[in-house]
Amino acid sequence: MAILIVLIIFIIALLVYVIFLHLQLSKKNVFIKTTVKRLSGIEKNRSIEEMMSFLQEIHDLKQYSSFFKDKLLDESSLKFILDNGKNMRSYIHYTKDEVNARSILQKGFNFADSFYKTALPVSKDRLDLKMKHHSRKLFGEYIIVICISNDVANYYSYELEKAAIKNYSFENILTETLPVKNDNYDLVYQLSSQFIKGYINHRTGEIVKNPGFDPFYNSANFLRNIDLLKS
Repeated sequence: MAILIVLIIFIIALLVYVIFLHLQLSKKNVFIKTTVKRLSGIEKNRSIEEMMSFLQEIHDLKQYSSFFKDKLLDESSLKFILDNGKNMRSYIHYTKDEVNARSILQKGFNFADSFYKTALPVSKDRLDLKMKHHSRKLFGEYIIVICISNDVANYYSYELEKAAIKNYSFENILTETLPVKNDNYDLVYQLSSQFIKGYINHRTGEIVKNPGFDPFYNSANFLRNIDLLKS
């Protein structure tokens, strides 16, 4: 009788272990399928540096455990990203290191040529935000939240049109510093830090706000930038 009880306990333990292995394999299969899909062309606009960062994350074994931890859907995170008022334009950008996130809060957001290469527009549509998040979250656990008032965006879009300046958008104008060329000879612009609302760690839910945030910020340097483009 004792042998039978031990045998039953052994069988139950074995079944539990098999179920555990099956769940672990299922998680890894989901991760692999997502990775293959991303590498097949979804992220064509990524830079070499960002692709290398992504590949490094794949190489890191702890990615398997952290992949399923996500606080983006917490009400506080969604509110911080989406609740910016009716007359605002909101964007998100992903970065891997908190050092970079803090630098963006203090100095502003750098982008090469086009703002939209690395900044995603977001709206009140939570489903749209979730889809964009799942397509980008492996590029960094820190989400930079950018917010610009429609008044500022529309005013400088109009000024560009009035000056007959093409191939530039209002984001290229909202900088306090002149653009510089990077190693690829692309012009790098720095969106003023006042338009950075803050950042979120989407794995822990931590929110860091920018005390200098002002989506209505307007500087005399912005009109200077248009004058420079004219000349």
